[in-house]
Amino acid sequence: MRNAVQFRRCVLLDSCHKGSESIMMAKKFDIVVVGAGIIGLSSAYHLQKSNPDKKILIIDRLPKAAQANSGRSAAMFRNTFTSADNLLLSDTSINFYLNVQHELGIDLGIQLVGYLWLIGENQIDRVGPHIRRMVEHGIVVKQYSTRELRDLLPELMTQFEQDEEFRTLKLMNIGGALFGQKCGSLDPDLLADFYLKEFLNSGGHVSFNTNVEKLIIEPDEKLGMGDEPFVWQEAKIVGVQVSGEVEGEIRADTVVLATGAWANELLEPRGIDGHIKVKKRQLFKIDVKENTALSSLLFNKSFNNEGILPFVILPKCGIYVKPVREGRSFWIGCEDEINREFINIPDARMETYQAEKKYYEFNIHPVLSSYLPQFKDIKPSNMWAGLYGINTVDFLPYVFTECGAIVVCGDSGSGIIKADALGRIVSAVYKDGEHAIATLYPNIPYEATKLSYKHRDVEREEWVI
Repeated sequence: MRNAVQFRRCVLLDSCHKGSESIMMAKKFDIVVVGAGIIGLSSAYHLQKSNPDKKILIIDRLPKAAQANSGRSAAMFRNTFTSADNLLLSDTSINFYLNVQHELGIDLGIQLVGYLWLIGENQIDRVGPHIRRMVEHGIVVKQYSTRELRDLLPELMTQFEQDEEFRTLKLMNIGGALFGQKCGSLDPDLLADFYLKEFLNSGGHVSFNTNVEKLIIEPDEKLGMGDEPFVWQEAKIVGVQVSGEVEGEIRADTVVLATGAWANELLEPRGIDGHIKVKKRQLFKIDVKENTALSSLLFNKSFNNEGILPFVILPKCGIYVKPVREGRSFWIGCEDEINREFINIPDARMETYQAEKKYYEFNIHPVLSSYLPQFKDIKPSNMWAGLYGINTVDFLPYVFTECGAIVVCGDSGSGIIKADALGRIVSAVYKDGEHAIATLYPNIPYEATKLSYKHRDVEREEWVI
């Protein structure tokens, strides 16, 4: 993931092709995982690790892993949430990634740059209880006053003259900031490679360039009559109909749907609710080049050991700034909500969704350049778009069973952040059902049913970007 048009290497390409050849021979598996994004890969990895005797297959319609929204994301991770469930899911996943990189010696490109949440003066009282909740759950955070921010980040505008621009943009004076220490970025290519390599080395199979056309549903007891299953029959998802590199039916005792923003594409035609809605999200790349002001902003040594600016979230509109040291650039994004349409069933072609230059110019840039004047008159050198599959009710992921299938969805925007925990929960649900107790890293119990929709028991997330 470098931008929308750059495809990642596949160090396992030969193994991938060999996997497709064996699928054409077998076409019957214990488990089929649909979707080779980060959550699908994590689910397959943990399923194979916990069930080494099972034959497991990953299917994806793209030519390589993590090439859809996983490869178009900002690739950041954080454990600064308001919901106790999100705190646990994210913190345990981050701990696993850190273990892989530091203890196992496998580079995931982790940079602990931190998250710097800028808080408006009128937001201080509201966010206070959330910050206390994080501290109570052992999340390492630091609070900065406005005066401290001016010393640490002198480029930041914290107070505004109440002029026409101030009133038009409804800018907020900054009253302080929250800094999340165990937050940062990683390389989704490297994380995908880790999960996929371990999965294949453990006996897993994969088929890329293979599109799942539909879910196959059959009654437990076939009568040999047309249009089965009837409403009075017990029905079960028994496999998938595919086209592409592999054609026909692939049967499985259990199908895991980890299709992200495309969950409704397979579920709704079968009368199953995916419980998510989809929105386009955009990223804009700003090159530093020889711009002294932007270079000074990027290489800020006040917050972390990486020697670069933290991931900064402005107090207005959910606009964020990601530092990219290797590319000497910034990635700019925004939580665009009102007047941005929902997409129920997205197009399969990612190129359908393009970033909009005018969105940056008229929506993001006026606010961004007000708080950080270094971006005044600066235009993006590149831009791309992806999709969020969002649970709009409480902004936490779903893991539920329906007709014998396991569905994991609704966590776009936090997929990488919580992928390892979700993979462990999927594996636990496969073994013991929705009421399973999953073991999050390193040894923390979690009730899987909390993320179901039938017996859901989670706190709504309030800090969403």
